[in-house]
Amino acid sequence: MALAQHAGLRILLTVLLAGTMATSALAQVPSISSTFPQAVEPGKATDVKLRGGNLVGAADVWTSFPSEGTLTPDIDKNGENAAEVSWRLNVPADAAVGVHGIRVATPGGVSGLKLILVDDLPSVAQAAGNTTAEKAQELTLPVAVDGAVPSLGFNYYRFKAAAGQRIAIEAVARRLGSPLDPIIRLLDVKGRELAWSDDEPALRGDARLQFTFKDAGEYLVEIRDIRYQGGGGHLYRLRIGDFPRLSTPYPMAVQRGVATKVAVAGTDAASVAPFDVNIPADHPLNWVNVGARSANGNSSGFTVLHVSDSPVVVETEPNDEIKQATRIETGQTACGRIDKPGDSDHFVLTAKKGEKFTFRGVTRRQGSPTSVYLRLLKADGGALASKEDFGVGDPSFDYTFPADGDYVLVVEELHRRGGPEFAYRVEMLPIETGFTLSVAANTVNIGAGGTASIQVNVVRKGHNGPIQIAAVDLPDGVTSQPTVLGPAAKAVALTLTGTGDAPLNQVASVKIVGTAKIGDRDVQVVADTEVAMKAGFSAIPWAPENLNAQVALGVGAKPQIRLRTEVQEVVFGKQLTGSLKVIVDRDEGFNEAVTLAVTPDPKQGGLPANVTAGLKPIPKDKNEIVITFAGTDKAALGEFTAALTGTIKQGKTTVVQTVPGFTLKLQAPMTLALTPEAEQVEVGKELKAKVKVERNPALKGEITLAFQNLPKGVTVDAVKIPADQSEVEVVLKVAADAALGAISNLSVKGEATVGKAKLAATSPNVKLTVAAAAAAP
Repeated sequence: MALAQHAGLRILLTVLLAGTMATSALAQVPSISSTFPQAVEPGKATDVKLRGGNLVGAADVWTSFPSEGTLTPDIDKNGENAAEVSWRLNVPADAAVGVHGIRVATPGGVSGLKLILVDDLPSVAQAAGNTTAEKAQELTLPVAVDGAVPSLGFNYYRFKAAAGQRIAIEAVARRLGSPLDPIIRLLDVKGRELAWSDDEPALRGDARLQFTFKDAGEYLVEIRDIRYQGGGGHLYRLRIGDFPRLSTPYPMAVQRGVATKVAVAGTDAASVAPFDVNIPADHPLNWVNVGARSANGNSSGFTVLHVSDSPVVVETEPNDEIKQATRIETGQTACGRIDKPGDSDHFVLTAKKGEKFTFRGVTRRQGSPTSVYLRLLKADGGALASKEDFGVGDPSFDYTFPADGDYVLVVEELHRRGGPEFAYRVEMLPIETGFTLSVAANTVNIGAGGTASIQVNVVRKGHNGPIQIAAVDLPDGVTSQPTVLGPAAKAVALTLTGTGDAPLNQVASVKIVGTAKIGDRDVQVVADTEVAMKAGFSAIPWAPENLNAQVALGVGAKPQIRLRTEVQEVVFGKQLTGSLKVIVDRDEGFNEAVTLAVTPDPKQGGLPANVTAGLKPIPKDKNEIVITFAGTDKAALGEFTAALTGTIKQGKTTVVQTVPGFTLKLQAPMTLALTPEAEQVEVGKELKAKVKVERNPALKGEITLAFQNLPKGVTVDAVKIPADQSEVEVVLKVAADAALGAISNLSVKGEATVGKAKLAATSPNVKLTVAAAAAAP
């Protein structure tokens, strides 16, 4: 297989992330429900029909594989049909076989992501009526059929095979986001079952089998849903050819910038020659597609390869015992294969006392059927930690090394299975204070002149401080409001606003990044979209890794209302309130009330804990409303970003718009500073001092002052700072018999009453020395 199939990939240039929460309810946002065919061939031009909604005016197509797209010519009114548009995609010969993505842009915005294959098998369409063996559709191999299973029904296909011919058959359905849970059966013409497959391990619920025919003749393939469900959305691509049944590359990861010889793991691993892979050191993505053919084969199996920042160490056999263990360094990635049932692979590593690492096994996520069992041992074999793979997520455990020395990592198959397909990789990740980010969608559409929001969720790993969230690589005409995930906050809305100059009819790629200062480290994290892909692709068990974290941004029609705020910052605090004026700009005829809501929902973190918003609709025929925010006595201080969505229902039209993000700054009610004219005063004399207050803007009343820790014999008259002042001068009176000596904790306490709440603050301590009277000259 050519190196260009790996290193020559053009995938979306930025690792994207983000998810939309509440975008403009634009009626013309396009959607793709299906494609025909469900694959394009490398080295050829393929006319792909995109079926869905709001496709009129389709002007741009995006693919995660290299392609040049133009509207297919010679189709009457192509681009004028809301339900279908055809694109001619020219795909280079070195495009990587595997699961990819496609989107389309119209004047209404950009569509959601639709999965599509790059496949070196030719495509044919399912023929109508092939629901019985007698009406089986005739096929000429090799071939791939794009079809859909009917409810409570079957599809049948007939083909000829030669004596001794080996044929692989697979249904690609779940891997393309279809709800179909396929089962395939290979039958002779008399209906006798020769082979079958339901859930091939690690194919995300898809089916695959291989068969070598003893006799020449005609044979049948039957496909149905295991639950007998079906309908137009239960799509599949039935591949029949000589492709190898590979599960994953071997090793399963390569390091950026390091040339690596890669083979494959799978039932037919021996039939595929190893190939060279050299991912550039600056390659932006963590995954690449891999396709492979058997020697003299005409069609490819496919999987994905992980691109690692850390060195990758492949096991050296024999390593079945501790004394044979393969040496690996902490922080590196271990790759291996459970070659036979009951195999046990050992890796030895040297660690220092107090070092903390996460050990994580990766298998099914990447196509391996291995249920990995990890154990960490002492050098003498004593057990320290272990983790079994129960099929949900990647098995992992954290460990803090108790002493300097050697330790042994043991990798086994939980069910004692083994063979050429049972590959694995184990990551050793240093445990550091930090965070991860995720979003709940992979498409955002903004109305020209309007605002949309993207919900960013955080999982904190010891860092509870603020995180700056920013959108980068935005197209001209789209701006992002600076956004802060405040202390301990779990979610925030990042808002994007389009101007009248924002580009229409284009698929733009953006990146959303979280940054924070953690100790002496500048930490930068990019969110992923795995949750969004699972939701959008029929709860696919593992989302396509090569598409994870990718988001598209589109600009659509101008919304009928646009929302904004009078100021970008609201300052208040514990037991204080702050106000924000929200303004609506309306198109003519859109005069109904605009209801407002916090986004995301306060229960999901849309407001800081213990902060409430007194939401009211913008009345009919009015253009503004004032919203009051209030904090309880338990509200945390700090800066937080918040956003609101506004909804108007005008007749049969509903429009949803987002208020650009604004800052909620929770500050202390006041800050006091005490400044005496001198640090020393003699008994029997007076000392002037100034008390300055910096008020929280939400604190309007007078402040009563009380001095604390005055030396015995030193007094100050009762004093208040009026509501309209920020400074007062006081006089410290020192009696003749005042206690002599120095103190360092003189301070002043200020108290104010707001409603029923009493608020207080104390100045920093200052020094004061009471000295004896100076002797007369």
